[in-house]
Amino acid sequence: MYEEGIYQNLWLPQAADYKGKGLGLPKGRGSKDMKKVYIKTFGCQMNEHDAEIMLSRMRSVGYQRVLTPDEADVVLINTCSVRDKAYQKALSEIGRHRKNDRTHPMILGVTGCVASQEGASIKDRYPHVDLVVGPDHIKDIDKYISELTDDSYVVASHFLDKAADQFPMVGDFIPESSVKAYVTIMKGCNHVCSYCIVPSVRGPEVSRDPEAIIKEINLLVEKGIKEVMLLGQNVNSYGRNFGSTIDFTDLVDRIDKETPVQRLRFASPHPTNLSQNLIELYSTSRSLCPHIHLPLQSGSSEVLKKMRRSYTREVYRKKIDQLRKVRPDVTVTSDIIVGFPGETDAHFEETLAYLKEIQFDNVYAFSYSPRPGTEAAQFHDDVPDTVKEERLQILFNLQRDIAYQKNLTRVGCTEEVLVEGESRKGKGQLTGRTPHNRIVNFYGDPQNRGVIMNVKIKKAHPYSLSGEIHG
Repeated sequence: MYEEGIYQNLWLPQAADYKGKGLGLPKGRGSKDMKKVYIKTFGCQMNEHDAEIMLSRMRSVGYQRVLTPDEADVVLINTCSVRDKAYQKALSEIGRHRKNDRTHPMILGVTGCVASQEGASIKDRYPHVDLVVGPDHIKDIDKYISELTDDSYVVASHFLDKAADQFPMVGDFIPESSVKAYVTIMKGCNHVCSYCIVPSVRGPEVSRDPEAIIKEINLLVEKGIKEVMLLGQNVNSYGRNFGSTIDFTDLVDRIDKETPVQRLRFASPHPTNLSQNLIELYSTSRSLCPHIHLPLQSGSSEVLKKMRRSYTREVYRKKIDQLRKVRPDVTVTSDIIVGFPGETDAHFEETLAYLKEIQFDNVYAFSYSPRPGTEAAQFHDDVPDTVKEERLQILFNLQRDIAYQKNLTRVGCTEEVLVEGESRKGKGQLTGRTPHNRIVNFYGDPQNRGVIMNVKIKKAHPYSLSGEIHG
């Protein structure tokens, strides 16, 4: 549940919706000739989905997407602040989009988590910004742009109170892809991990109406979508604001039974909220893919306690064992933070030993960076950057070997691959994923995009497989 006393110290200043006086920029803002938009996105899958929603809204009023900012009349920088590196990249991107060297009046908007974190102060730091729009308001991006005048700007960065106002209406967005789609089921987080800024920039947990979720998935399937990923900052705590009427397991079960979607995934769950009922669904569900991304963050129980992760390495291991018991072929991926304040060499060795013990299929690892307003920002960051980078490389090398050995076991097997499109490797290759989320590259006809094909695996790589169409 939401704890007022804990969250009170995490909130950063939020600006209410308002219009301000701008810089008297060139005439023509909002004209009917301004029909090109460029969107640059940093961060997680939620941000990617938010970018898709904004693009949909812009297209609904006649804009087309362009691939370079120099072509655009509207430039939207969709930002992330969960890690300092992403935050600094976003600020750099904002700073370089000045207007004084342009021949037409570009509108510049800052959206996403930095918009929530900084609010109106972005306008003070970067006077050339015209829009500051937080995640709860991106569904109205077209309205804010249309309201701009030659002499105004808009800030909309506060959190909305009503759940119905925080999610796009069903049918507002149909993605370009005819293969996979994101569906937001909730926003925000009520956990208080000591390093995490998410509660400050995404707000407390709010769940979306289950009927709207099921309706949207059915609509997406009608449009050709084969795979849906359910999104939320703490996705398996879904339903808490509904009382006891429905939880995440109930929602997944209903989607499985009330929609024809072929593949269902979700991101990201919290280990503490991974219930036995949800684990059991992995053995009975028709559509739930045999893969889970379950963030660990550290293999040391002492570090986990300091992180406020609310579980130990033993509890985490027990949940993995339960998953593998009901679904022996399940793949498990995770997140790791190295160099958290107070992490000793011994703590780091515990994490390495844990990776060998659990045998993750893949790991996303990051160096710790302090985030403003979090408890850990007050800790003494006593792990030098050079040590963090050294530990990160050691961890990557270990996990690369583990992943490669696991992928070698797939050579000779035939996998069901959902064809997503042409491979980055080029040379006529296609790419897709198995139900277990393994990437497979193979030669084939691009017209098979969206088709589930049998592919026999011929070669293993650390992070992908190569094969050929079979049968």
